[in-house]
Amino acid sequence: MDSRLHLFGSCALLGTARRPPSFSETDFPRGSLVRELADASDSSPEGCARTLLRSAGVLFLGGCAGYLPEKAEENLTVPEVAPEESRAMLPEDSPVTAFCEEIFRSSQLRLQWEALSYLAGKNMVLPHSLLVPALAMGRTSPALRPLLARTAGARGLWLAALNPDWRMFATSSADAELEMEAWEHGRPMQRQAFFLAARKARPAWARELFEQDLSSMDASERNTLLGLFAHGLCRDDEDLLETLLFKDRSREVRRTAASLLSRLPESRYVMRMGERLSSCMKAFLSASSQPGVSGLFRMAAAAVGLGDKSEFITPPETYDKSWAADLISEKSPFSQFGPRAGWLYQMASAVPPSWWTERTGKSAEDVLALFERSEWKKPLQTALGDAVLRTGDVSFARAMLKSMKKGGVWPSSSGRSLDVFALAAMLGREEREEAWERLLSPDTFTDLLQDIRMRQELDYRMSPLLAARAVAVLKNRMLSAKSRDYALAYVVDELAMVLPADELEKARRMLESLPASDLNHDVSDRFFVVAGKRLALGAYFS
Repeated sequence: MDSRLHLFGSCALLGTARRPPSFSETDFPRGSLVRELADASDSSPEGCARTLLRSAGVLFLGGCAGYLPEKAEENLTVPEVAPEESRAMLPEDSPVTAFCEEIFRSSQLRLQWEALSYLAGKNMVLPHSLLVPALAMGRTSPALRPLLARTAGARGLWLAALNPDWRMFATSSADAELEMEAWEHGRPMQRQAFFLAARKARPAWARELFEQDLSSMDASERNTLLGLFAHGLCRDDEDLLETLLFKDRSREVRRTAASLLSRLPESRYVMRMGERLSSCMKAFLSASSQPGVSGLFRMAAAAVGLGDKSEFITPPETYDKSWAADLISEKSPFSQFGPRAGWLYQMASAVPPSWWTERTGKSAEDVLALFERSEWKKPLQTALGDAVLRTGDVSFARAMLKSMKKGGVWPSSSGRSLDVFALAAMLGREEREEAWERLLSPDTFTDLLQDIRMRQELDYRMSPLLAARAVAVLKNRMLSAKSRDYALAYVVDELAMVLPADELEKARRMLESLPASDLNHDVSDRFFVVAGKRLALGAYFS
């Protein structure tokens, strides 16, 4: 496709009122049909739009006919020659180079990260044949860009600077300056990538850029970029978020602002929601703090609230119209909850889990017990599940893990499964590994691997104990298979990517020793493909 069509596409996406099409003499010399169209048009938004569409049609039809007009020679700039590479390069004829090309063209992010990590560890750079697939990979995988900036080498960075689709990669290293061109005139994806990098590097500056461009963004772009405030979110963002919560015309933008404010435990939004919840717990909080009640008597009083009544929280009887400013809707957000339960859920889901322990003076386990005994336990538990998913609160994750029955899932409205493996993943690495080892069985094996895949913790490798347990469970599950194990085949490559090297070789030998079976053929093949690449990388770079 003619590269000039990409430029026109960018103009069309941004809108000609915001970015009029450019018709430089270099790209459209005098005498060409596109130049004649440009010179004959007026500068109104309608005229610019008409000229853009007609010019794109000329370029497209010319390309279909095999005709590409030559660029004008005057003012033509030729890029500088690529600088010489000073570091060792992975040999072009090495078998591992072919493995890397396959890895770069795949969707296995963890394996891509490992290949680049080996290169960076040896202070080597990619060979020229791998630069294009590596740069294309970096365009779609921001998590890989820091490693790519270290391994692309001088020619890779030179290439990246010449291609608009790769420039964000070229500016992803820590000491590089972000290119304002991507923000001012880039396509939506380029603006998002720029803003994400800006929020990670300089949150305050990114906030200023957002505020400056706010009036020119449509609701969709406002909402998308606002969601990126989750990176580097701090109290300095609160005033902007409060303004959007109260004044933005888009309900989706207001929802995103409220969600971000709920991540700031001391925000005014959380305080307002907390005050509403406290008003629902007046009797309980009053009984818990009665003077002269101590020890067992105080614990009993707190547990029963008003003595003959075990309910610790009571939602309001009627809707307060002032709640609408904080997006508490009068109608319940879920059909299974009535209006009062819906109001309670909306209030409770906005506060962090730690609010409950701080406000009641109780441990996470005791708070869960209060929820379990409550008439309103479903909205409370669902709200807590959403809050734990949002914050990753370790104390509540640990308490919920202890209280859940085998095979249970904590309720949540987000659509994400808050099962035992997801809860264990919120714990510290050592505690998490111990919990996973206890929970792992042939029945739960695929759930664990799916959870590991969803988290994409790229540098994660199983501990030796968990890895040995996982290999044993894999063998048990494959030997007991009575039909094709499609669920295991779907995630077994994830196991091959997170096993430490020693256990990886043991697992491969174990699979090779199993009796040949069509039932397990898919599982073995997918494991061998990833294991072979990892072992080849390790052998070459050891």
